[in-house]
Amino acid sequence: MKIWRLNRFLLRTPVDTKCASRSFLPALVGLCLGITVSMMYAPFSEDSCETFLARQDPQKMIKLRETKSLDSGKEEEMYEPRQLEVPADSANYKLDSKAGSKFYRPKFAATELGIREKLLVAVLSSKDSLNTRAVALNKTLAHFVTRTVFFIDQKASVPPPPGMLIVNFSDGYNHLLPIAVLKYVSAKYGHDYDYFMFITDHAYVRAEKIMDLVTHISVSKHVHLGSPRGVEQGSTYCSLDGGVILSQSILSVVNATANMKWCSDKCHHSDQSLNLGKCVLHTAQMECQATVAGKQYTSHPVKDFNFDRDIEALREQTEFNKSISVFPMPDERTHFKLHRYFCEVELNATFYEIQEMKDNILYMSQFAPGGRDSVSWPVGVPESYKPKNRFDVIRWDYFTETHIFFQDDFTNVKELVGVDKLDIQDIIKVSMEKLNAKHNNIYLYSYLINGYRRFDPQRGMEYILDLALEDTSIVSEDGSNNDRVVEKRVFLVRPLGEVEVVPMPYVTENTKIRLVLPITMHDTDGWGLFVENYSKIKTEAGSIMSLIVVFIYDEAPKAGQEDRFSVLRSMLSYYDGKNDADTKSIALTVVSNKTYVSELTIIDMVSSHKSVSDDTLLFMCTVGMQLNMEMLNRVRINTIPGWQVFFPVGFWQFKPNLIYDKKPYPTDIDFNSKTGHYDVLSYEHGSFYNSDYKEARKSLTGSELASFDIFEMFVNFGKLHVFRAVEPEFKHFYQHLECLPNSPGKLYDRCLERRSLNLGTRAQLAKRIFQFQAKKGGH
Repeated sequence: MKIWRLNRFLLRTPVDTKCASRSFLPALVGLCLGITVSMMYAPFSEDSCETFLARQDPQKMIKLRETKSLDSGKEEEMYEPRQLEVPADSANYKLDSKAGSKFYRPKFAATELGIREKLLVAVLSSKDSLNTRAVALNKTLAHFVTRTVFFIDQKASVPPPPGMLIVNFSDGYNHLLPIAVLKYVSAKYGHDYDYFMFITDHAYVRAEKIMDLVTHISVSKHVHLGSPRGVEQGSTYCSLDGGVILSQSILSVVNATANMKWCSDKCHHSDQSLNLGKCVLHTAQMECQATVAGKQYTSHPVKDFNFDRDIEALREQTEFNKSISVFPMPDERTHFKLHRYFCEVELNATFYEIQEMKDNILYMSQFAPGGRDSVSWPVGVPESYKPKNRFDVIRWDYFTETHIFFQDDFTNVKELVGVDKLDIQDIIKVSMEKLNAKHNNIYLYSYLINGYRRFDPQRGMEYILDLALEDTSIVSEDGSNNDRVVEKRVFLVRPLGEVEVVPMPYVTENTKIRLVLPITMHDTDGWGLFVENYSKIKTEAGSIMSLIVVFIYDEAPKAGQEDRFSVLRSMLSYYDGKNDADTKSIALTVVSNKTYVSELTIIDMVSSHKSVSDDTLLFMCTVGMQLNMEMLNRVRINTIPGWQVFFPVGFWQFKPNLIYDKKPYPTDIDFNSKTGHYDVLSYEHGSFYNSDYKEARKSLTGSELASFDIFEMFVNFGKLHVFRAVEPEFKHFYQHLECLPNSPGKLYDRCLERRSLNLGTRAQLAKRIFQFQAKKGGH
């Protein structure tokens, strides 16, 4: 009725032809016509709700309604919120006794979602072979798999090798070691990994093939995989020497209390493989399999293996070359020799796959648009970057065998040293090898005429070399070599490899940090700004931050003489009065006697202070740096005890009177290329844990102690990851660097170079020189 009334209203409404547009009339007529037709058609429609209900039996409709209501009730019940029970063996969920049934969520989403790591390898060793065969297995296995744990049944007589996780049961029952390992692994790591491999240290394992195997097996499968060895009560079990792989589902069944008790009571055979196999067969009711999901586990047993004698015969056997494990190894030397052989096998297989891919690309290119000409060189490497405008053009760097020219915006020519020199020498060597391989060894290298290189972010490092070569196939009439010199231009590309994500331990931003600030008489001007900034940050940070100031005196203060740092000490005491007693600053004193004081001397004093523990995070600072919580939090995250130290690259301000035309100069640092630059030669700012510093400090010799700084010490130490990266939140005011002539030579030269680069850009310096000359000429 409402629609009909609306229709009548629209039809009766007078239309003002003067106000209404002609384009509105067709739309109005169409709307009215559509409503009229729909109302006329509705009573005759067979699909209307009223027609359908009128034709149904009322009793059937009542029963249908009751059935639907019951079904809908069940569906609604399915989606009602409900509380899950806490797993009995889970340590990630905790109940609060005061809060009743309140849950504490896991710290990581991966824990709550049940995401596990891929593979844990449990190696059964002994005290006699821990420092020999076990070390060899660790060096060839640990860096490929997710985690490696070594188990022994007696306490070792010598200290364990560094970097190896060792579990000692100390019961002396070697035959029961597999059961103890099963119980330990299932209880400690049972919920963290998808697959678990158990093996003795008598075997050699190709770790890449193991990871490839477990990666291609679904985690939903029950896996008891290995090399079938023998029969126990009509079922086959795996050889522990060849390796046994169990899935998490199988291990969880073995870990059941009743099953583990049965294994401890019944598996007392002298053969370790039989004990492990008997336990798994009884609890999981699953035999050892050599194949799962189309993937085969192959192990190759050898008897009285002598690598030098037997390898020639074994290399012809396909089964041996495809094997995942080889056992037993007589000693660690044989282990490393076999590892080198299989590395060569993998390398040759990789070269073959690369060549096969190249051939396939060339073959398929004929069917693609552009044909063979569309294939980039090298085959399979992306094409060169194409700039969109003149600002995107990648610059080529020109070099010779001794120098590189215009490497950056601040240097004209620079001597080739270090990795740059090794890089140029390597590409010249590769060029000669490729040329002689193509031209039957007729060329001898003379010298490099021209060299160009650039880094393409899509391809890698590209090189163009003009080489002067001596062609030995040319015979000169006068006997000289002048006619034999030829020039060759070669193109080389060092492609980018696959990006690898380095796993890092979890750290928080709540770690307490100690700022270490050395102060000399040249730093007194910036002291007030630094300590005021520190006080503001300290109010926000609270007890997780404190300051250690090291005052460096040119000469020892005499009795009755005024302290040169008295004003600085009073300011420090004033700001400390606002802080808690446990976070007050510490003032230390060093006397230089007008000689160079190394960073190691300063940190040695700080490290040995009674208030600095081994787990203290130390951050080396300077007076001119701007402190802020974002930078300090980045320091905490990037510094990991026992794993990584952090040396940020900060943005240093240029000299204000050179970059600004008039006073007053800005009090803050403007972040752009005309006001400063990232000082890549600055290494005095670094963060590390005191325990890591002490460990690295022991590695220095007497000569290195006199010439190294802390950054070089950690690089030379080699056991920690030295992370050095640009830090946008790290800004530093201009500071005139005092370069002491009695400092180590390379540090003194680096200081002079930094002092010249910290003044300003080339354009700014050239402008000042021009103004000075013009002013001088005017007078």
